[in-house]
Amino acid sequence: MRTLKNLDINKSIESKKLVFEGSWNERLDTFLVNFFFVVFIFEMIVCFSELESFSKNKLEYIIVTGVIAFSLYVLYCKFSEKKLKKIKFSIHKEEAKKRIIEYGKKYNFRISQWSGNLILLNEPTDGFRLKVYERTTMVFFKDNEILYTLIQEGARANFPVLFSQHFEKRELTKILNQTKIKTKKSYFSAFFNEL
Repeated sequence: MRTLKNLDINKSIESKKLVFEGSWNERLDTFLVNFFFVVFIFEMIVCFSELESFSKNKLEYIIVTGVIAFSLYVLYCKFSEKKLKKIKFSIHKEEAKKRIIEYGKKYNFRISQWSGNLILLNEPTDGFRLKVYERTTMVFFKDNEILYTLIQEGARANFPVLFSQHFEKRELTKILNQTKIKTKKSYFSAFFNEL
């Protein structure tokens, strides 16, 4: 799990943003990732301006535009990774915690509970390295909503979580807003109870 020194849970919930003491490694990592993608976007814009406007093959324009759009998305994800996203629910807070923990157990997350208002769901990001790095879903609980974010650690840079954050939101929304699962009747009890 990525180190978040002196994470303040209550201030994070109030401000809807992760509040912690950023180390120099954290600041350097953010600077390098942002710098790399800003330079990359600049290079693509220069490349885009040098393409011949009368070219019959539009594939170059599509590729350069796609790379610029992807780089902008990476920058957006890096800038917003500390912002907590909100999901509302109508069940009791303790039931919501129970469902989140069951979800974590079902998908083999390493579950950590720091306090009554924070649960961490950790999963390995890549099995091809000697050291295991993790992606962490941080779930903060309020009265009738959760605030969550996904952060990731890496070998040289903590790149932002790009696409799994959208899948995670869909899953968390589904488990927090599903109705109570009804027990399925057997064939014979259904046959005799229905007229």
